[in-house]
Amino acid sequence: MTKFTKRLNIAVLAGLVATTAVLSVPQAMADDRADRGPRGGGHHGGQKGGNGEARLAKMFARLDVNEDGVLSLTELTDPTAAKAAKILARKDADEDGVLSLEEMQRNRHGNAVDLSAIADEIVACVTDLAAEAGNEGIVVPTAADFKSSEDRFNEVDTSGDGSIDLAELEAAGLAKANNAFDRMDADEDGSVTAEEFGAAHKSRRATKKAIRQCVQEINDDSEV
Repeated sequence: MTKFTKRLNIAVLAGLVATTAVLSVPQAMADDRADRGPRGGGHHGGQKGGNGEARLAKMFARLDVNEDGVLSLTELTDPTAAKAAKILARKDADEDGVLSLEEMQRNRHGNAVDLSAIADEIVACVTDLAAEAGNEGIVVPTAADFKSSEDRFNEVDTSGDGSIDLAELEAAGLAKANNAFDRMDADEDGSVTAEEFGAAHKSRRATKKAIRQCVQEINDDSEV
């Protein structure tokens, strides 16, 4: 595997929340933890599935603040203000109350790789994989899902002043939570059950796998 391939894989894993728009930040954390399994337990394949389900159940329970057995939109959107404040406090290196593009990219895992140049190829590849596998859980992305870091920054910077303030962070988080809720609420009844939550997790795993495979194949083809 080349160094560029490794960087591509890191970038895809780090950016899949935004790419698939299936889960909100806390749900994505649960998903990734479930995928990894317990620390040091990666070789115990027989236990990984059960542990993953248990972790998802715990995350669902944590999000279900009123303990009524379903997730409401409010339960997903209420934490966005606090999360935005934490992001600002953590990344605002010069403490000027706003975030620059450089600060937004600070402490990210690996160097962000711009996949926008191969976005159309990724979409076509994932479309083919989903059809071949007959897996309706694979969410086929659009080319717009693979925006560069600069384009994503500019989307959040709605004032166009070259920096992102707390209100813009909150708005972005709120939009993501709303989008995540809509995608999980499969029956559109205004609430997300544990089953819908689990289905979204499986869908995200399938989508991550498909996108990783496609990026790998496209990268391999480019080296031939």
